[in-house]
Amino acid sequence: MVKEATLATQFSPEDLAKFLNPREHASVPSDDPVLRFSLRNFITCMDASQRTYEEVCQNARELVPDFTPLSFYQVQRRARDLSGIITWEHHMCFNSCVGFTGPFAALETCPECGQPRYDQQELDESNGERKVPQKVFTTFPVGLQLQARWKYPQTAKAIFYRWERTEELRREHEESGAPPEEYDNILSGQAYQEAIEDAPINEYDTVLMLSVGGAQFYKNKQLECWIYIWIIVDLSPENCYKIRNILPGGVIPGPNSPKNIELFLFPGLAHVSALQREGLHIWDGFN
Repeated sequence: MVKEATLATQFSPEDLAKFLNPREHASVPSDDPVLRFSLRNFITCMDASQRTYEEVCQNARELVPDFTPLSFYQVQRRARDLSGIITWEHHMCFNSCVGFTGPFAALETCPECGQPRYDQQELDESNGERKVPQKVFTTFPVGLQLQARWKYPQTAKAIFYRWERTEELRREHEESGAPPEEYDNILSGQAYQEAIEDAPINEYDTVLMLSVGGAQFYKNKQLECWIYIWIIVDLSPENCYKIRNILPGGVIPGPNSPKNIELFLFPGLAHVSALQREGLHIWDGFN
């Protein structure tokens, strides 16, 4: 099912059209003081409410009457467009056993613990019409995040590190006929070197590394949730592990550990599979 995944089944027709035809951003935050203020206010108020955001905007308007910050919904949309981060929510077992994805997408009870997929009170009160999941987990599709990085000269230029380093290593090998003297990152390793020989990885291809693990938010308590991330191997070793360059992949709420992690990874991996088959359309902001 992962191999056969398509982008058309993952996006609405409108969002798919935008995804397949990326355009240069109309404005970079630093060029637009209103957008810059609105985004900073939006980020500052992320732990607060929509009302807090709007009250801060009102305070700004009282100080500068001609100043008109973006509305909450406008800035939310711009933040999504600029970052490429959107969320897909999927049903899961209340006890975190499985995600109702892939081969389990049609199940209405957990095959591990028997917990019902939907809120039974909602089902009873609506005579089976309202199917409200007991719990959901979140996926952040990586394709949109990569597109957003390609649109800006600074981040697009940084992505070319892998290709430039690969070419450098190839020249060094041709000249010396020996392995690299220094294994400074993944690109110097045998696995990557064999990969580019078996199936050439080109200049505009993307190499990602998946990392998943549990996150404990409180001392002496059970794991609160599981998180997986994407690391952009195309960036240099000193940049690819910095927080600002790590892309969110998904969040799986606890308190229990997932019994079948593959079902929770399924939406993100199916998206990557579709990108591998159909390609990732980008706007190169560097060249």
